[in-house]
Amino acid sequence: MAGNFKSDDSFLRKLVIGAAGTNETIGRLKELGFNPVELELGSTGFKIWKKIKIKRVRVPDILCLDTGLRFESRGKTKLEISMSHSLKDPTRAWDAGMRDDDYVSIVMFQQNTDSPVDIKRVSPVHFICVKDLRKAFSDKRVSITKPKCVEEGSEIRVVWTCAVARQQSHVSEVSEKRLQLEPTVSARRQTIQLSRKKGAIILSSQVRLNEYVEENQIVAAVTPTHLSLSCPHHVDENSFIAKLGGVNLGERYAAAKALRYRGYINAQKALEERVHDSQEDIYVQLEAAAALAAADYPSGWTFIESKLRSSVLDVPLETQLETVIVVSEIRKDKSQSLLIEVLKDTARDEELRAGAAWALAKTGKFDPCDLLQDADDNLRRWVSYIIGYSRENLAEEHLDTICQSDPDVYFAASVLWQILESWINGLTEY
Repeated sequence: MAGNFKSDDSFLRKLVIGAAGTNETIGRLKELGFNPVELELGSTGFKIWKKIKIKRVRVPDILCLDTGLRFESRGKTKLEISMSHSLKDPTRAWDAGMRDDDYVSIVMFQQNTDSPVDIKRVSPVHFICVKDLRKAFSDKRVSITKPKCVEEGSEIRVVWTCAVARQQSHVSEVSEKRLQLEPTVSARRQTIQLSRKKGAIILSSQVRLNEYVEENQIVAAVTPTHLSLSCPHHVDENSFIAKLGGVNLGERYAAAKALRYRGYINAQKALEERVHDSQEDIYVQLEAAAALAAADYPSGWTFIESKLRSSVLDVPLETQLETVIVVSEIRKDKSQSLLIEVLKDTARDEELRAGAAWALAKTGKFDPCDLLQDADDNLRRWVSYIIGYSRENLAEEHLDTICQSDPDVYFAASVLWQILESWINGLTEY
């Protein structure tokens, strides 16, 4: 049985590459004038919840708040246009839940050291429209590959063949049959044949004559690739309100998240309808509630509190943990109070309390002394962790108070400060 699952190290490396791909794509989109936010919760980080497994809505990683466009990022260690796919389960097809106007981004990374989190980007960010990928797929201009070993899982991969520049180069020839790239430093000329598999697959040039290309840039492919995108016209609030009432789960989820981040004037009623619909997916309900809570509507906070304060018989642990994570994104004092309430509750599941501590360490901006009132040894350890990881977010006077009132907690936090600031710091939090 164990052979059917990725090892922890392999899984972590994939998470790190995936998160790096999402973050690099967000950065590139900002440069191009888009207004991107993380759509799939957790896609910009690689925190692993070992005990409580969350199965979220399958949506692209990134949403542009201005245009409504969505982007699925793919971090790679080998530059290829590929997606995992299932022939038997439609919900795990390579394009499940995606629209024709969605984009897939491809970006390559290289490991710097043996550490799974020490990587660097070694290619541009490439964008491919889902409509173009679907066209090549339906025309059978793709390759289907099987996993090389059981550890990689049972899913197959769809590969859209492409060719990549080996180094920075000047495009010296573009013809129907081939490309030639002249390296900008002394190296061998690179010749790329555009006909593959005895003519079954034909690549199209993605570069022009005399153009300069980067190392690991896609220069030919079976589908159009882009290094730059024009930001289309902006959509208004009504566009997202309409999607809140649509039949597509991913669209409802994205609409609720968009309204939370961009703000709204007329969406309160539509959001409350999602929250109070007992047939609605819990993750859409949570996002709609967060959008209401972020605007200080009581209906949003009431729903969130009901999920955090219920027993596991009524609300599953994975839903409670997701609620903790969502709450951590709402920049309100009430969010801090709810997270502190969860952390201080010794009857809660330990991983749920760990989630609250992790969220508090991320956000800071509160008085950690409040946590130490009637704290047991377990909670004092969590306070040390929070202070240790979020020192820059905490007021110096609060830290001074803890130094006087609980020297052991302060000492433990100070040791963590020294480790994090020193050359021996290999303690990256997973």
